[in-house]
Amino acid sequence: MAAELTKYAIWLLSPLGLWLTLSALAVLGLFGRRAWRTRLLVLAQLQLLVFSLPAVGDAFLGHLEDEARQLETMRPLPAAVDAIVVLGGGLEGRFEGVRDLPDLNDSGDRVWQAARLYKQGVAQRMVLSGGQFNADSRREAEALGMKLFMLDMGVPEQALLVEDQSRTTFENALRTRALLGERLGEGKHTIALVTSAYHMGRSVLWFEKAGFTVYPVRADVRVLHEKRQFWDHLPKPQALDESTAAIKEFLGRLQLKVSGVYAKGGA
Repeated sequence: MAAELTKYAIWLLSPLGLWLTLSALAVLGLFGRRAWRTRLLVLAQLQLLVFSLPAVGDAFLGHLEDEARQLETMRPLPAAVDAIVVLGGGLEGRFEGVRDLPDLNDSGDRVWQAARLYKQGVAQRMVLSGGQFNADSRREAEALGMKLFMLDMGVPEQALLVEDQSRTTFENALRTRALLGERLGEGKHTIALVTSAYHMGRSVLWFEKAGFTVYPVRADVRVLHEKRQFWDHLPKPQALDESTAAIKEFLGRLQLKVSGVYAKGGA
C-alpha cells in the first residue's frame, strides 16, 4: 500500500498531476475569488507549457545523466563482479489475451546492455528485478518479460535469478539482497547495476544502503546536447516526458534525504 501511495503522490507533483490539481481547484471554486481561480488556471497551463519545452526537459534530465556519467567514470567496472543486476522499466511484460510477447519501451536497452555484460563474462549470475505495479493480474511482471528476452539473447536460464515482486527502487535493492544472499551467502557482494542513466544516482544509493558494492552501468541515455533547428525548440510530448522523469527522480531523492539514506556529497 505504501508503494502505491508514494507513486500517486509523486504523480500528483508531476507536470500533468499539477495541471490536473490546479485546474480542479479553479473549476471547483475552492478559492472563492474569481481572480484567484483565473490565476490558478493560468498557472496550470504555464507550468505544463514550460515543462513541455525541449530545453527544459533536456536541462532537468541532462543534469541527472551527467551525474551518472561522472559516477560511472569514478567507479569503473572491474573485469568480474558477483552479479549483474538489471532493474525493471526496460520493458513491459506480456498481457494475457492481448500481447503474446514483452514490449520493449524507451528504456529497453537496459536489458540489451545487461545481456552484453553477461556475454563479456563480467558475471556468471544475473538478477532480473522488477514486479508489476498495475493491478490487472493478466499483466506479466517485468522480470518475467526480461527473462524471456534474455533467453532469446542466448543467456542460459541457470544464470538468471528472477525477482518479480518489487515495485520501487527501494524494494529492488532489498529483494535483490535477499535473493543473492540465498545463492551466494551473506556478505558484501559486488554488482554491476544496470538502469537508465537518469535513474542511476538514486539506484546506487539504495543498493549501497542494502549492503552492495555497486558499479554503475548506465543505459538509455536520452539527452545528447545536439544542435536543434528552430522548430525543434517548440513544446512537444517527448520533452514533457523527460521533465516528468527528472522530477520523479528529484522527488525520489527528496524521499531519500528525508529517510536519512541520502549521503552528503552523493550523486
